[in-house]
Amino acid sequence: MATWFAYEYCTDISATREFYGGQVGLTLIWDGPEDIAFQHDCVQLSFRRADSLTRPQSWAFQPGWSHGQLSGAPKTEHVRSISIALAPAAFRSAVAKLKSAGVETLRPEPFWVGYWSFVVRDPDGQTVELTDPESPQH
Repeated sequence: MATWFAYEYCTDISATREFYGGQVGLTLIWDGPEDIAFQHDCVQLSFRRADSLTRPQSWAFQPGWSHGQLSGAPKTEHVRSISIALAPAAFRSAVAKLKSAGVETLRPEPFWVGYWSFVVRDPDGQTVELTDPESPQH
């Protein structure tokens, strides 16, 4: 099996563990004082602790939003973002946990853009789009 690796930074290992592991539901691979990693299918997502990071001032640019798939598209920046496709049950679980935790959301409920999308900010302000590409539009 091929594996993709993504290397990111965070300012708080504990908050990153709770967000990506506890709320989004990614599988924890390792958890150290200075770095943490998760696996999702064939992707390994690793975070190294940094003393500080520049927090984005707005949502990350997503091509579909500005090209008509999202009415009232938000102001965006050209900054990094993460998109994670989840199975329907995992998507519903993550949405419920993130809403319950009071995580900042682009819209209060998942929305349809050719697939179900729920967009949030991680503890360092990075845009994270959770998707459910399998469930039909209601």
